Parts: sequence; C-alpha cells; structure tokens
Amino acid sequence: MKKDIFISCSVSHCIEHWILKNNLTLLKVDTITTPGKPQPLKYNKKYQLLYTGETGNNKIITYKKNLNNQFRKIHEVKVFNTPNYISLNKKKTMLFCASYHGNGFSVYSLNLYGLIRSTVSLIENLKGCHSIRMHYTSNLLFASALKENKIYIYQIQHNKNKKITVILKNIISTAYNSGPRHITFHPLRQYLYSINELSGTIDVWFINDQLIKLQLIQSISLISQSSICSAWSSDIHVHPTGNYLYACDRANSIISLFYIDKKQGLLLKIHTYRTLLQPRSFNISEDGNILVIVGELSNSIKIYYINNNNGYLFEITTQSTGINPLWVLIE
Repeated sequence: MKKDIFISCSVSHCIEHWILKNNLTLLKVDTITTPGKPQPLKYNKKYQLLYTGETGNNKIITYKKNLNNQFRKIHEVKVFNTPNYISLNKKKTMLFCASYHGNGFSVYSLNLYGLIRSTVSLIENLKGCHSIRMHYTSNLLFASALKENKIYIYQIQHNKNKKITVILKNIISTAYNSGPRHITFHPLRQYLYSINELSGTIDVWFINDQLIKLQLIQSISLISQSSICSAWSSDIHVHPTGNYLYACDRANSIISLFYIDKKQGLLLKIHTYRTLLQPRSFNISEDGNILVIVGELSNSIKIYYINNNNGYLFEITTQSTGINPLWVLIE
C-alpha cells in the first residue's frame, strides 16, 4: 500500500509531499510554498487534514487533501508564539500546540470539519515547552519543559456548559540538566518514554493514572561511550507492535534501536545506526514496515525497511530535499 510522506523544509519555506509506492520507489509529487518557516506537522486522518506550525508569522496552517491527492490551504490561525509541536486528542476535537520559545502551550477546540474553532486555554510558564501529548488510555495530558527538567501532567475537564478546563495535576522532575524534549507512549501498556536532549538518555516511566504521577523505572543512554560529540538528542518513537523503540541524536547523527520488555517496559539497546547528518525528526508508518528520517544539515530523507521480527533497519533509498528539513510524517 502506497504511503504519503510530508517534509517541512524551513529555510526553503515549503512542505514537500512525497509518495512511497508499493514497489518502494520514492517520488516527490508536490511542493507547497509556505509564507512562514514550516516546522511541526500533524495529520488528521479522520478529516484528511494536514496541520502545519509556521514560525516567523507564528501560525497554524491547515491543508486539506483533494480528489487529486493534492493538499491545499483552507484555514489559518495565529498562535501565541513559535509553534514547535502539534498533537490531537483521541476524538480529534482538540488540538494542542507547544511553544519552546513561548514557554507554554495552547489548547484549541476543533469544529465538525477538523478546523481550529477557538482557543480553549493558554498555559504559560513552562520553560522550554518542547512537546505536548495526550495519553488516550488515562486521558492525561503530558507536556515537557526542557529548560526546567520537568514533565507536567494535566487533566482536561468538561463542565455542564461544555466549557473545557485544563487543570494541572502534577509536576515530575527529571535528572538535573537532562532536558526532556519529546515523549511517546507504549501502544498497549501504561508506559511513557521521554528522550532527554542534553543528557542523551531515555527515561522509562510507569503511568500511574490513579495517583496521577509518573514513576521512573529506567534511564538508559542512546549514545555509546565512544561517541565523539556531546548529546543533542531529538526524536523518539515506539514501533506499533510495542516491541521496539527508536531514538535519534543530532550531534552524533545516529538512530538507536531498543528492544522493549513486554512485561516491565524496560529497554535493551540492540544496535546504533549511522544515519543522515543531524537527524532532527523521524517517523514510523502505521503498519510498522517503514521508518523515514530527515537530516537537517544533509538536506535529505532516508527510507528504511523495518524487519518486524527483530526491529532491524535496512536502507531502501536516500533522496535530496529542500533546505533544512525539520519534520517528517508518513501516513
């Protein structure tokens, strides 16, 4: 089954739309020019919408897929500061946007067509808020504050008048000078995995939704002791099966593979791959067969095939992209 791939190329002011065909041929089909510098991307499969956060003008632009498989702008909204991360709730009725430079995040309600309708809440004073995601099982909202070495936990409540309130429930401290950046969840169990930008480590947390807190059960490095450069880690994703975890580091231009213990959620590092120069973002296809990664200094995209029996990566192809690719999605 062919797959759509989207790349935000910040300096080139564009979003590239590629297609990975059934025969694993990679083809660029469209280049969408953007007024600002595109960065975070999020796809809403329910409404076939692509949300893009743009810096410079600080907006979220919404593109819709037409009958020709092309994406065209249909909506835009101003945000309070530079958008760095976009996510959705399970029902696709709310959109969350984190701002690293704005030191906070905003919550928006979506209308019946998936378009941003209004600002529900603006949460400030999270220094270096780099990501925000909702854990669908516990219905808890997690936000990372890189400059504080903290992860904030919120609940979203709806009153009788359908008013939405974002309530802070707990603040979890990570190791000193670790710099929690992005977070991801195990698809089947109550585990949260956070990648620390400054220490080059991954923290494994148990989500205690009864006490509304995180319990640290492991911290493991994704960088080998022989690495020349200090850590500058960036992105993290769990394989759809829940068997493997991948994490990348920009300074060392690597992506590491970990096995996940099925009972305890613990990580075991299996292999580290040299990859594109300064990999800032990668993504895994929903079927778990493909991993795509972009190098923000190599200005390129690399496609890997994932062996689902052991998680190992096998390179398929590498292609040039626009300048400064900061985000990649595969749908």
